[in-house]
Amino acid sequence: MTINLQAVEELIKEIELADPIDWGMLRIDEEDATRLIASSVIEHYEENIKPMTEADREYVVISSIAKLTLENFVLNVKLSQARNS
Repeated sequence: MTINLQAVEELIKEIELADPIDWGMLRIDEEDATRLIASSVIEHYEENIKPMTEADREYVVISSIAKLTLENFVLNVKLSQARNS
């Protein structure tokens, strides 16, 4: 199965509705950034993760989500502390 870039972008937009990013702080086009990151992740997946066993892929997915959630949490704490300073 080939991963469809447009489908990934649409899913990112749906997730964004529930947990929006404050793009106003950045001088980056949201759609360009989304496309660039989605393309990069798909390429990484196709080359490095897809060839793994299903069990290994599950661990990679879970640990990646956990790492990203942790990074997001730390970033939000830092932003909150900066606003309160």
